Amino acid sequence: MAIPLNLLLVEDSQLDADLILAELQRGGFDLKWKRVQTEADFLDEISKSPDIILSDYAMPQFSGLRAAKLLQESGFNIPFILVSGTVGEDVAVQAMKHGATDYLLKDRLARLGSAVQSALEQQWVRRLRQQAEDELRESEKKFRQLAENISEVFWMTNPAKHQMLYISPAYEKIWGGTCGSLYHSPQSWLEAIHPEDRARIIEAATTKQERGDYDETYRIVRPDGTERWIHDRGYPVRNGVGEVYRIVGVAEDITERRKLEENLRKSEAELLVTFENAPMGMGLIKEGARFLKTNRALQQMLGYSADELQGKAFSELTHPDDVEVGIALYQELVEGKRDQFQIEKRYLRKGGEVVHGRLTASVVRGPTGQAQYSIGMVEDITEKKKLEAQFLRAQRMENIGTLAGGIAHDLNNVLAPILMSCELLQMEARDEGTRNLVGMIKGSAQRGADLVKQVLSFARGVEGRRIAVQPKHLVREMVNITRQTFPKSLGIESVLPNNLWLLSGDPTQLHQVLLNLCVNARDAMPGEGSLKITAENILLDATSAGLHHDAKPGPYVVIKVTDTGTGIPPEVREKIFDPFFTTKEVGKGTGLGLSTTLGIVRSHGGFINVESEPGRGSTFEVWLPADTGKEASAAQDEETRLPRGNGEVILVVDDEASLRALARDTLEAFGYVVLTATNGADALGIYSRHKDSIDVVLTDTMMPVMDGVALAIALKHASPGVRVILASGLSNPEHQRSAAVAGIKHFLPKPYNAELLLKSLAEILHSP
Repeated sequence: MAIPLNLLLVEDSQLDADLILAELQRGGFDLKWKRVQTEADFLDEISKSPDIILSDYAMPQFSGLRAAKLLQESGFNIPFILVSGTVGEDVAVQAMKHGATDYLLKDRLARLGSAVQSALEQQWVRRLRQQAEDELRESEKKFRQLAENISEVFWMTNPAKHQMLYISPAYEKIWGGTCGSLYHSPQSWLEAIHPEDRARIIEAATTKQERGDYDETYRIVRPDGTERWIHDRGYPVRNGVGEVYRIVGVAEDITERRKLEENLRKSEAELLVTFENAPMGMGLIKEGARFLKTNRALQQMLGYSADELQGKAFSELTHPDDVEVGIALYQELVEGKRDQFQIEKRYLRKGGEVVHGRLTASVVRGPTGQAQYSIGMVEDITEKKKLEAQFLRAQRMENIGTLAGGIAHDLNNVLAPILMSCELLQMEARDEGTRNLVGMIKGSAQRGADLVKQVLSFARGVEGRRIAVQPKHLVREMVNITRQTFPKSLGIESVLPNNLWLLSGDPTQLHQVLLNLCVNARDAMPGEGSLKITAENILLDATSAGLHHDAKPGPYVVIKVTDTGTGIPPEVREKIFDPFFTTKEVGKGTGLGLSTTLGIVRSHGGFINVESEPGRGSTFEVWLPADTGKEASAAQDEETRLPRGNGEVILVVDDEASLRALARDTLEAFGYVVLTATNGADALGIYSRHKDSIDVVLTDTMMPVMDGVALAIALKHASPGVRVILASGLSNPEHQRSAAVAGIKHFLPKPYNAELLLKSLAEILHSP
């Protein structure tokens, strides 16, 4: 197959040109040729890049040497063969210097084909070499541009490390030394390594670099003394037979990254400490609403360890009634329908106990917006819920107190005439049976009045009056009540010594203490059982008093109420005195009995001990300070001698007609002159007409038109020396403050009996 050849022939002889063309065709070339014989034509044709140039040595207007020189100056890399009839060796050498590839004599054209073939092959080799050199230069250029502009240090050494073959300029910025100094002293690379890291890195460089697993982090010390962290990697380069003949690597300054990593580690540690020690329960929840991680507060709140909570679904820890709403809100959170939510819900502790929590949940999303995990923060609001319940109950109690106050006023007005009538009837009665009957009515009415006072005392915290009380009378009365009202299946007994010390207290309140304890004992014995009430004198020394929180050394009367009932479980015993705490069914207990009992005992300076064993009954010990200043006989009932008047004029002011009439009859029976008024305005008119003769004004507090306090203020304004007794069935702090401002010092509680009324009058009449 003929070889295509684009030929430029520089020849002035057509004959010689034909011989050359014929020889080339015989040599197997498919020619495309052009013949020129002038310099201008030659320059024009070489710009067209022929495959080869054959040139005669001597021509009339041009020469082969000139053509070779022009080709060399043009920069075109085209094979040039000089063909001449006669050419000496010196001409041939000169032609070769001008870039000629070969030369031939015209009488030896037989080797022209092989000479052209050889020239073309040499040209191809030169082109490949030039291309390779160009590519190498370009590669080296790119490498240097990369190496000299990256922030990392590119380095190259021989395997023995005693020659630095290349180091990029970043070395000077990071290490602080010059590249020239490293070329001069390659060991200065290792000498810059921190002393604590140097031995490790030398060992690694010796053993790992030729294996290809050299990847180390170490510190260097710059000439100015500052330290930098370096991440250094190295790899072996092998020759054709597999021998390592150089080591290349990249070292980067990771000081700032190390600082960020260290700060991140510190932040993570601080975050972990904050998470673990947060006072609020916290948990991370992954897909499936399961706990990934929890803190101590949540573990303590729920009673589980961290391992027990991990992987547990929050629905397993939620009260069944609260599961559905919690799952629905969580699903909306994950689906992106809400960013967070907050609810109050009930959790189940490990033992089944219910705790209340306020859950605030939010979600953490990835770059694509997909939920990665959610964060739950749980505040234990169990105590708050209890307080809220107690507050609501307290509000109800306050409302009850307000209602009780209004009812008490009316009840006092009802009971007062009964009490005063009983005393008048007893004075008029001639036979024992009538007196006993009236005494029973009086006792019942007085008990009703005391109960009204007790309701007000409980609802409004009013202190009862303190008198000397014989505890055995309280116990005997309570035994009688329980025997009459408790089931007959219960055995009731009491043990009382004859020499019990006296107590200083409110008999109605102490009666309530015994009643509450006895009722609780009855409820603890639903079938049959035994109730025993005992009392004894005990002198408490300092050592024994130290064992009781509320005790002080001294004499005590100890009243014990013992039952053989169900007993109190240990886990409940600490709560029995809490307000509104009860183990009874709904509607069978308010949870106020023992709370009220403890409050009364403490107000009397005493304390309560409880001993109980489930299934074997309970004993409540009520310790009350004794008043040993009086003998027990002082508590014996004696006939009361009532003080009498001596014609003093008393103005009685009350809107209740029955009270006005009974007060008038009672006072007149005991030697007083009585004027009456229906309200404050009526009383002012009467007082203005008889002020010189009126000795005392007895007025009710709550009346229409003008109440008792307003009346007292008006009377004091008109007559500063007027004596006023303010009667009321309520303890109203506002009225008391107003009365005190008006200078009123004498008060009479309603309902009052004749004894209390007459003693109050005697006291105010004989006071200075």
